[in-house]
Amino acid sequence: MRTVACVLLALIWSTQLVAAAPQRTARSQVQRLVDQLDLTADQKGRLDPILEEDAKQVRALRTDTTLSDSDRRKKTAEIRSATNAKIKSILTAEQWKKLEQLRDERKQQKKQKK
Repeated sequence: MRTVACVLLALIWSTQLVAAAPQRTARSQVQRLVDQLDLTADQKGRLDPILEEDAKQVRALRTDTTLSDSDRRKKTAEIRSATNAKIKSILTAEQWKKLEQLRDERKQQKKQKK
């Protein structure tokens, strides 16, 4: 009986630890690309909220059952276009060029997988 009580307490304790642990969110594709651009601390601080908002808006679209697939794609493209404009205003010309290059490489990798 004592062993059962100890096992139950251990399970309850471990469950509480997992519940209390901070939840990690999946990083967006854009965020991973931006990480490769040698950003200054100021740039990173300015980009993080932009990228978080982008991811939040796109996630909301994915769960919106009132939209057709074409409407969802259109709205996602609009969000990404606005995000790109904000990103471009923060990056140097060289960083923006590198970001575009990384995106092109990613597209090529996707094509090769198909």
